[in-house]
Amino acid sequence: GGAMLDLHNPLNAATFTVAVVSLTLTIRHLLRRARGVSSLRDLSSFKQSEVLSEGEGHAVLLGAFSWQPAGERALVKISAVDRASSDVAAHLETSLSSYSGAEYAYYRGSASLASVLWKRPAFALEVIAPASEKQIARSRPQPGVFVTETAALYHAAVAPYIDALDPKSTSWIDKCLDLSKEAERVLFNDPAEPTGFLLNVDTKWKSHPPCTADPQLRASWRGHTAVKDLYCLAICHRRDIRSLRDLTAEHLPLLRRILDQGVRTLCETYGVEPHDLRVFVHYQPQFYHFHVHFTRLHNDLGCQAERAHLLQEVIDSLEADGACYAQKKTLYYQLKANDRLLARLREEGSQEGGGAAGAGAASSGKQASATRTRRARSPARS
Repeated sequence: GGAMLDLHNPLNAATFTVAVVSLTLTIRHLLRRARGVSSLRDLSSFKQSEVLSEGEGHAVLLGAFSWQPAGERALVKISAVDRASSDVAAHLETSLSSYSGAEYAYYRGSASLASVLWKRPAFALEVIAPASEKQIARSRPQPGVFVTETAALYHAAVAPYIDALDPKSTSWIDKCLDLSKEAERVLFNDPAEPTGFLLNVDTKWKSHPPCTADPQLRASWRGHTAVKDLYCLAICHRRDIRSLRDLTAEHLPLLRRILDQGVRTLCETYGVEPHDLRVFVHYQPQFYHFHVHFTRLHNDLGCQAERAHLLQEVIDSLEADGACYAQKKTLYYQLKANDRLLARLREEGSQEGGGAAGAGAASSGKQASATRTRRARSPARS
């Protein structure tokens, strides 16, 4: 029953034309972006502006693609695929590096030109476009600062910091949980709260065979050589748990189910044994929607002593004291010097009288135990 727009009126006609042009440009921009980031054949459209980090076998480049609008930036992460295998030995040219005088000798080896031509080097690429300031900052090498976070400091500084984060930064999680994205990576899913969770193949598992929902193709994953690099992620469906600090005794059924069902699923899918798996939680996490990491024991990715908390130990702690993480425990972790959370911690420390001298000490002020920070060397890769 709405009124029709009179296009004979010049003002209405102009407004309508502007709206159509704007909509057309928006659709063209979205289609161009979708085609660009998901269908790259090479990096010829990428203009590099800065090398954020570079090391043995990896590089992180900052720049922009030609199809991105002005002002947007992109990250390209390049890492060499592990090619060490028995057939390499016959093609190595060696030079002595050092000799112990007994049974140990060390050499530098390089592949012969013939072997390079015969077996082309392979690289894994991760493309983020557009890249946010946070993603760029995480990729930029920075000295580390070791933080001691009391429960009081968490409630005074960290919780408000999390509350102020843009919800759009975790919108990709909603797409994973509703299976509108990355459904082919899902290994287990039960959306029923309060104990429902999704288990998927983490994108850090670069050597995983092509992900698919086809049961016959998935059968080939069991015992696959790539299982040595196993890295999977469990994400809970409930949205009221952001991190380790939110966990209480109420959440024990969820945690036990993630541990038991997650291990069972990985054993059935990949043929691993329960004692081969490390299951842990990060604090601080990369994103504030509760999730749990599953890796093989010999895969040390993400298990730094100051960041990883074994899920079984978390369960044991909550069984002994259901409010320990929310109200009592002091937690220790490392932040990059340019992390906005660190700035917030220092601000809180100075307001409460703890000062921000030296490396940037932060104090709870109201607690007898002050929170300290000190310089620490950050890892080359996050």
